[in-house]
Amino acid sequence: MKHSIHWLSIGAMLAAIGFASAGYAAEENSGYLGDYSGLVETKDAAGDTVLRYMNPKIKPGTYQKVLLDHTQYYPAPKPTEQVSASTLTEISNYVDQGLRAKLGEKVVTEPGPGVLRLRPAITSVAAQTPGLKPYQVVPIAFIISSAAGRGKEAAIQIEVEMVDSVTGERIGASVRKGSGAKLASDKAPLKLNDVKPLLDKWINSGAAFAAERMKQ
Repeated sequence: MKHSIHWLSIGAMLAAIGFASAGYAAEENSGYLGDYSGLVETKDAAGDTVLRYMNPKIKPGTYQKVLLDHTQYYPAPKPTEQVSASTLTEISNYVDQGLRAKLGEKVVTEPGPGVLRLRPAITSVAAQTPGLKPYQVVPIAFIISSAAGRGKEAAIQIEVEMVDSVTGERIGASVRKGSGAKLASDKAPLKLNDVKPLLDKWINSGAAFAAERMKQ
């Protein structure tokens, strides 16, 4: 496999964002998953809209454990004054720790028969504000200048692939996004606490997605 689980908000605004209820478009795919053709729009257990694929050949009970890859950024991020390198590290580590806590004793450290490999990535997508040119969207900048001087907002996405840890066969894949949150000011830095509520929602959904593949 060529690869080894975007958000932004201020305080209480996160609770109101949720995820886009529609509008997944091919041009917004980051390329991280490679093949997006099998993903279909559906609802997760919380009622949020996601794109998902589950391999129909896999029988329940085939997998009992999961190997977690470190949550990566795709493409690789370039820290900015508003999104520091330390914040990027805190965010990816928070996702990793949350998934480990949710999956508990199912997590292993080595590939093997009956072991799923979970490959999460925070990916870049096109800004959803009309008027932006492609060169204005910096990968994993999280903070995007909106048109007509309306401040700064974000369009953010997370992509996850589950593969057989031995053969690399795709067992499942998922894409979900959130958008429309605005910074308190044009220069306000992004902090981990600003995005924790949204990350927690993604962690819960990602862990449930993996656990579903490990049902007996």
